Amino acid sequence: MIRFDPFKELEELQERLARAFTPQAQQGPRVYAPAVDAVEDAEGLHLLVYLPGVDPERVEVVAEEGVLSVKAERPFERKENATYHRLEGPYGTFARSFNIPNTFDLSRVQARFRHGVLHLLVPRAEETKPKKIQVQVE
Repeated sequence: MIRFDPFKELEELQERLARAFTPQAQQGPRVYAPAVDAVEDAEGLHLLVYLPGVDPERVEVVAEEGVLSVKAERPFERKENATYHRLEGPYGTFARSFNIPNTFDLSRVQARFRHGVLHLLVPRAEETKPKKIQVQVE
């Protein structure tokens, strides 16, 4: 069964309309918003950013002023003497930004890249973790 996502359908429609009414010379390189899974647990906020075919050395993660930004590139390298019949893979720039609440510590973000998925862990801020209070007996 295929799940219907109305927002994805709207994004695709907007892209098609933009391509139809924008001259080819003005379109420039494509910028994609990669798919993301966001999961929160006791450890912190986990963001899994899907970047298929992207070389890990072309991934940049920046944290500043409550925003975590990811930028990556997958350039298209045209081969000489090759006929391309179909190119459906995403080539160009991937960019996505996340507003991170101050209950998480952006100064301690961890980033791992494996099999085309960037896993970002934004740990909980120490001051927001539950603290056990010692009860004094008199």
